Amino acid sequence: MDEAYRAALACLPRMNPLALPGLLRLAGGAGEMWEILQAGGERARALVGEEKAAMWKDHCRRTEPSRVLSGLGAKGIRVIAPGQASFPPLLAAIYDPPALLFIMGGDIPTDSPCVAVVGARKASSYGRWAAETLGEGLARRGVVVVSGAAYGADGHAHQGCLKAGGFTMAVLGCGVDQVYPPEHAGLFGRIASSGCLISEYPPGDGPLPWRFPHRNRIIAGLSHAVVVVEASEKSGALITADMALEEGREVMAVPGPIGSSLSRGANALIQKGAKLVMGVEDICEELPSACPPLARFPARTGGGEEPSARERECMKLLRGEPRSLDWLASRLGEPPGELMACLTAMSLKGWVTGEAGGRYRLLCEPSCEADKPVQ
Repeated sequence: MDEAYRAALACLPRMNPLALPGLLRLAGGAGEMWEILQAGGERARALVGEEKAAMWKDHCRRTEPSRVLSGLGAKGIRVIAPGQASFPPLLAAIYDPPALLFIMGGDIPTDSPCVAVVGARKASSYGRWAAETLGEGLARRGVVVVSGAAYGADGHAHQGCLKAGGFTMAVLGCGVDQVYPPEHAGLFGRIASSGCLISEYPPGDGPLPWRFPHRNRIIAGLSHAVVVVEASEKSGALITADMALEEGREVMAVPGPIGSSLSRGANALIQKGAKLVMGVEDICEELPSACPPLARFPARTGGGEEPSARERECMKLLRGEPRSLDWLASRLGEPPGELMACLTAMSLKGWVTGEAGGRYRLLCEPSCEADKPVQ
């Protein structure tokens, strides 16, 4: 019954979800809070002010909390709250956990590593590709991908995870029944079918600018690690990274061109000590439970990407032992700078990894001989 009271309280007109946890503590619980508001009087006015006390008194007397909960269920929306087995322990442990979460889609996994992949809304083609590649690579290792379903890096991180058949969670700055941005309607549908949509805002609440920074604490709170792909100096992704640091979570970043404004935030994180990410293995090394390594490339029909001819040549040279960039460049007859771009792409795909001394090591073999096409 507690979740019914919480849902009914969260759905009160003009209720601030950020204030709700404090109100519940002052009242002694959700049921007690509902009774206080229903009765009206001095205590209600002391807790919420005269205007809201009067408004909510009438509303609570006309509303049955169990009907609110059943009405949400009829729309395919569930409610979970701290203290329930289904509520993620990682999120419950943050400084200011939400009073409840509205969920559309599957249950939030509580026994799998979770990684947030976030970045610029106006991401470059490189940023979009990197986010999608990391999302796909993490999903192929059984990692849950968390992001905010926004334009740019967020949306591509979800798409990469879905491409690999993984579970992805989108934390929204509006109700789970709202689609924002509207161009992501198809993506929202796929996430709800293969993952879940999450919000602390009740159904019907539209996107407001102030809600997005606050929802970032939930993205960070759900995650063992936060990876920033591209971010300007004032990016919301950096807010997520700061919140993750405050909660003792791992913060990592994908490096970008030094002349790009979209890379300044991510590069600054690396300067300050965030782990530099060149591939999914760099991320998995920091997770509390081991990620299964990629033993083979997936079949093309499974959504995997075929190595290019140049990538295959690199793989052949790396089969025996780790090799340096200069060694590879001399064998392939390519300038080291151009080859470095190829190796970075292979690292992000999880095919090779960098080691101490500037050497590169092959992580996985294709599903058939490297000099034959992948079927």
